Formats: sequence, C-alpha cells, structure tokens
Amino acid sequence: MVRTARFSEKDFVDATTALVAEGGPAAATMQAIARRVGAPTGSIYHRFESRAAVIGMAWNTAYASFVGTLAPLLREGRPRDAALAILPWSRENGHRARFLLLNEPVTLFEDSPPPAPLRAALETLEDEFDGAFRACVAACGDGTVRDEELARAKFLIFDAPIAILRPHLSRGAAPPSFAERMIAELHAGMPVAVTQDAGMRPSRDAAALSPMIQDR
Repeated sequence: MVRTARFSEKDFVDATTALVAEGGPAAATMQAIARRVGAPTGSIYHRFESRAAVIGMAWNTAYASFVGTLAPLLREGRPRDAALAILPWSRENGHRARFLLLNEPVTLFEDSPPPAPLRAALETLEDEFDGAFRACVAACGDGTVRDEELARAKFLIFDAPIAILRPHLSRGAAPPSFAERMIAELHAGMPVAVTQDAGMRPSRDAAALSPMIQDR
C-alpha cells in the first residue's frame, strides 16, 4: 500500500512565508519552519535542498501571485486599475504581502542564492512583469516605449503604492482606507504616457478620474 505524505511542499512554503512576514528573514530557520508545520526537520530536506531553496520557492510563489494579479491589467492598458489592485491583493494575501513587499532578495539570500531552477523561474516572472509594464506604456501612449515613460509607469503603478502601504504592512495592519484615494490622485495628476501629438494629455485612466478629483 502506498503511503501518503503527511506534509506537502506547500506546507513548508506557507510556513516560511508566515515566519518571514512576522519576524523577518532571520526568523525562517529550518528548525522554525519545521516547528511551524509540526514536522521533523528532516521532512523539509526531503523536499528542499537548503534553506535558500525553501525561501526561494516562497518568494517565487508570492511574486507569481502578485504578477498574476497586476500583469493582465497592465497589458490591457489600465495602469490605475493595476495600481489599485495592489490593495485588495495585500488584504487577501496578508503574509505574502508582508513577505514580498517588505523584503528584498538581496537580504533574503545574503548567505547563499537559491538553486538555479528557482533563479530561472524568478527571471521568467520578472520578464513577464517588465513586458506587462512595456505593454501598458505602449497602450497608453503612441505605441512607443520610452525610458522616461517606463520609469513613470513603474513609479505610479508599483513604487508609489507600495511606499504608501509599507508603514501599515510593517505593523501588520490592513491597507488604510485613504490609500485608494492617494493612488487615484497620483494617476489623475500624472499620465503614464503621452502621445507625440497630445502634449501632456492625461492617459485614459487619469482622464476618467479627473472629474471625480475636481468634484471633491
């Protein structure tokens, strides 16, 4: 009779994500991960070759969820909606949000890098996200992707919303009610991209939002 495994790879990934979210990278030792799952330490090594491997899998899992939420909106040329989508994603993925948005890979993997297959998977996710940003800039402008507009898009859609969220995530608090308004106002005041013949005409999302901002 085939014996069913008591602990899954997902159990260890979820435990790692929660430990880093709650206590930072140092909290996710192999012993702590095992205790969190209620498994012997040896069970982790049956599935992961090292601590860097389980942390790398946790990072890729969280990042894939994040990219999977934003990328379709970006490819549809909806920058404001993509930026705003970070808020419900953070509320629905509390541990993943804190793990992903409060840490950097250079800190998580300062002792040793994750195995090559995980690094390759991360590069694929990064390429997908970058491609979605480029598609968004092209859709919102004249089809040309310029460095300045790409930088503006990444600021409006990624950097600024996360900067708004980080103080609250660091306390384990939900995104505040005013975060949506702040993000929307950023997009109303600065277009992601402009066409050559339109000067500084707002992008589709910003133009749709402008009357709401003016009415308040």
